[in-house]
Parts: sequence; structure tokens; C-alpha cells
Amino acid sequence: TVLLGHVGETSRPTRRLCAGAQRVCAVSSSSRKRHARSRVVVLQAASAGAQPLSEDEGKTLDASGLGIEHSRSNASSTASSAASSAAGSAAESAAELEASSSESSSESSPSRGEGSTSASIASLASSASPNSSAASSSASFDELSSAEPCNVVLTHVNADFDSLAGAIALAKLWRIQRPQYPTWVVIPRGANPLATRFLAYHKHLLPIRGFNTINPKEVQALGIVDTQIKERLGPAAVWLPHAKHVAVYDHHVSNECNISPDELIIEPTGSATTVLVEKLRDVSDLPEARLSEAEATLLALGIRADTGALSYADTTPRDGIALVWLMQQGASQTAVAEFGQARLSSEQRDMLTEALSRAELTHHRGLRFGKVFLHTGRDFVTGMARVAEELMDLGGFDCVLLGVAHETGKGSQFLSLIGRCGPRALTVDLASVMRKWDGGGHPSAAAASIRLESDEKCSPDGCASALSAMDEAMEALLAQVPEQVTASDIMTKSVVALGPDETMEDAWRQMINTHLKGMPVVDEGGKLIGALKYKDVVKAAQAGKAAQRVKAWMRRQVPTIPPDMPFHELEEFLISRSIGRLPVVDDEGKLLGIITRTDVLRQHNLYTST
Repeated sequence: TVLLGHVGETSRPTRRLCAGAQRVCAVSSSSRKRHARSRVVVLQAASAGAQPLSEDEGKTLDASGLGIEHSRSNASSTASSAASSAAGSAAESAAELEASSSESSSESSPSRGEGSTSASIASLASSASPNSSAASSSASFDELSSAEPCNVVLTHVNADFDSLAGAIALAKLWRIQRPQYPTWVVIPRGANPLATRFLAYHKHLLPIRGFNTINPKEVQALGIVDTQIKERLGPAAVWLPHAKHVAVYDHHVSNECNISPDELIIEPTGSATTVLVEKLRDVSDLPEARLSEAEATLLALGIRADTGALSYADTTPRDGIALVWLMQQGASQTAVAEFGQARLSSEQRDMLTEALSRAELTHHRGLRFGKVFLHTGRDFVTGMARVAEELMDLGGFDCVLLGVAHETGKGSQFLSLIGRCGPRALTVDLASVMRKWDGGGHPSAAAASIRLESDEKCSPDGCASALSAMDEAMEALLAQVPEQVTASDIMTKSVVALGPDETMEDAWRQMINTHLKGMPVVDEGGKLIGALKYKDVVKAAQAGKAAQRVKAWMRRQVPTIPPDMPFHELEEFLISRSIGRLPVVDDEGKLLGIITRTDVLRQHNLYTST
């Protein structure tokens, strides 16, 4: 039992001391305009190692209207009553404290002082149960606030669902593997809007501590999730030398680690959370590893966020298996639907409207690149990554680069550079481009924060340093796009063709043997003169005209393309006209090859067996 006197109920020393106690009673008084009033604070029971109590977790009873007067005897009696009620419930403790204060008020002397009250409380605290570590300890509050060994798991700055969920998973794992010290999750600096909204509802259910509540010198093991770049840790990077053990869990296999950890685990999965979920699944038979509904839901949101709900190109079967297991552990699909979808605020919608009107389009080797600069003045608009995604979809871009400049309260100017790419920009690696400015992310989604020159002021039309950075980033992106292939590069050159004088029955047999649904018709010199489809052969057979010549049934108006047509043009030509076979001919009309839907699919590398 711990008894506290004249200590603010929300102070850090108080909350930390309460974390190790089974019952805490605190009595404090404050003066207002020379009139004293009393507040009896009964903090709820907290088992050893529990999260420090916050202000709203305590029960505050205002006794100012009970006619209580403060004196040496009043304070002593109040504290004595608090000590005697420690074994009771919190409500009983409050009632006894109030009763004893009221009874003693009639006998109280007019003299009063904080020193006498503190002395009384201190004497009672020292005579409390000998089993109480707080009572038997002679450490001061300052010493208590600094001596708090613990393990810490860090997210990266501007934490997303994958980083947050992975950190929670590692913290749960370490509470099993490293039970000597409590494990906390710390978000070094900010979270994206989706994660922030989830935390607004669920933070009390998760082992999360504020950055300033951790003493770096007391960190025993330090875990880092979803990044291996020191700069992505923000202000928490200085904690690295203090930790006795550093572990990194990441899935960005193309990034270079600059942390030098004791334990480095990088797996080629779509989500970092997947790696930690697999480890939790391995110890799922332990009661301590059992996931709550909120935990399972958060971990599912982490996997869904970084895999695009299992739709991104770098998603693996391991991600899908992990997600299914989380659903079996009770992940709430209702909560996933509620917190997993981004909602544009009115401010973000305004920014999107402006971005659509200001976007600069660049056609480059068959891809559409968009570049937009926005300026928000002193207002920092969160969730601009979602605006970039909407801009890419609505603008029909294959890749978009969004730069948002803002000014801090101290006058510093920053450019948030956000990149997004669609599935057609296969060769573009945004993460490698953003590393120049200590940014990071994925090949198709990355960002960086750039400090702008202090001697220039940005306007809605931009400023030299911001526009220069965006131009440099765009040039790097364009340089990653290879030369486009042409029709002659991907066409099938060994073409099975029909002659105009062959019978329809001959044509039918060739189509059956070659498994083709259509064939070109060429003359003796190889010049394309028509095409025959399988349904033409069927009609001839049904009409009893199998002996008729192909030239009587062939289609003479056949779309063709030249051999030097770029891939993006021939693809559009084939898809827009729903043509299954596209003949490639030279200037004289001679058949050079055929391009089919299979050739187009193969060029996109959509399937390994095509």
C-alpha cells in the first residue's frame, strides 16, 4: 500500500510509483484565494507491472462542499483513515477518508501547513505494510522516476498501421521471451491519420508509452519494426547506444541497414507484421500469447495496409496465411471495415481539387507521370499520402509525385515529397529515389521530408529549392523507365497461315490441330489478303459448304500494325478493338508476325506460366 500526500495526482513520479502498488491512496490539498479545499483521490488498484495510471483512470472525489477544514490533526486523521482502509475497496476507502476528515474537523486547530501534513503522511507511509516495496524504499521520487528499466519497441516516425501493428506484436512476443522487464511501444513522432484514428479508440488497450516518459538509459532491449534506417526513428535514434540489445524486424529487402543491430530479421513479405505474427503463432499454445480482439484486429489492419488487402504485387502467400490466422483468432471484420478505410477530410478534399487542377502531365515511354506542387502556408495538412493516391486514380496517372510545402511555427520550411505508382510502372522504384533525402518506403509508395532553404519564402507557385527537389526526383523516376519494346520485339514470327484456295474443311482441320481460333490468309508471296475465324468454319460446316474455298469466306478488312509501333500503342489498339490476333505487316503488306493477347500478358509479367 502506498500513501501519497501533497503530490499531484497526474505527476510522473506519482503515476510511476502507483504502477507497482496494489493499492494507492492519495490526499492532496490546494489553496484558492486563501481558502482551502480538499480533494480525496483514490486511485484504482494496480497490479505490479501494470501501465501507469492516468488522470481519468483514477476516481476523484471533491470534498470541498463537506465543510472540511485543514489542520495538523485533520491531515493526520485523514491519512490514518486512508491507511486503515487500504484493504477495502476503492469506494470504501473514499467513504472512510471523508468520514474521518469530517469527524476530526471539529477538533482541528486553526494552524495548518503543508509541511506538517506531508510529515504525517510520510510517517504513515513508513509504517505501512512491510511487504510494500514503495513503503520500505528510501528512494526519492526523482530516483523512482529515473530508475525504471524496461524494453522498448519503436515504430518509425509518422507510424502507419504496419509499423504500429508490428511493434505491438513484438512487444507481446517480448513479454513472453523477456519477462524480466516490462515492454512498451513508443511512437517517436506522429502517426498517419488511419493509425491515429485507431489509437483514439484503442490506445488504452495497448502497451503504448509516450516518448518523454522513457529514460533512454534504462532501456534494456530496443526493438525496431518496419524500418532499418536510423533517420526514420526521428528523435528516438539517440536511444540506440543506450540499449543493451537492439533488434530490427523489417520487410524492405532492398533497403540498406545503417543501425548495426544485434539481431537483424528481414523477410521478403508484403508486411512487416506478417513476420511477427508468424512468431506469435509459433507460441500460440501459451496463455500469454493469446491475442485479444483488439490486438488481432490491429495486426490484421497492419497486414492489409501494407499489402493493399492482399492486392499489391509484393504480397506473398505468407501474408495471406497470417491474415487468415488472425481472423481465426478473433480479428473483427467490422472494426477492419471501420478503421481500415481512409476518409478524406474537407481540407484534404480541397487539396485534392487543387492538385487535380495544377497537375503537370508527362508522357514518357508509354507511362503517364504527374507532378504537383502545393503550398499550405503555416497549416500542416495530415493524410496527404491518401490525397496522392486519389490524385493518381482520378488523374489516370501511372506514377504521381506530390510536393506539399508548409512552414512551422518557428519559421522553418519543409517539403513533404510523396510518391505513388501503379502496377504498370513496374520498373519504377520510388523508395530508392526518396533515399536521397533520407526518406523511404516501398517501390510503389514512398515519401521524404526535405528542409528547404531558410533564405527564401515559398508561395503557391513554389520556391526554388522545393521545385528543384521535385524536378530532381522526377528526373530520377523517368530515368528508371526503360526503352519501350515495339511490335517486332514481341510478335510471334512463326505464323501458321492459310492459302486462299484451301477448302473450308482444310481450314477446320488446321485450326483443330493448332488449337487456334483464327488464322491469317496470305497469297503465294506472303502478302496478307484476309483472315478467317473459327466461327466462319462452323457456319460453312452447318451450311454444308465444307468444300468451298477459304477466299469465299475470309474477311478482307483486317486491322494491321507496323513493326515499329510502340508497345503502349499496340496494346491500346488491341484492347480498344477487342482483337485477339493483330497481324504485323511491312510497308508492302507482307505478313511479318502476329501479336496475340498472350504476348501482351507476357510483356506485363502478370503470370509466370504465360
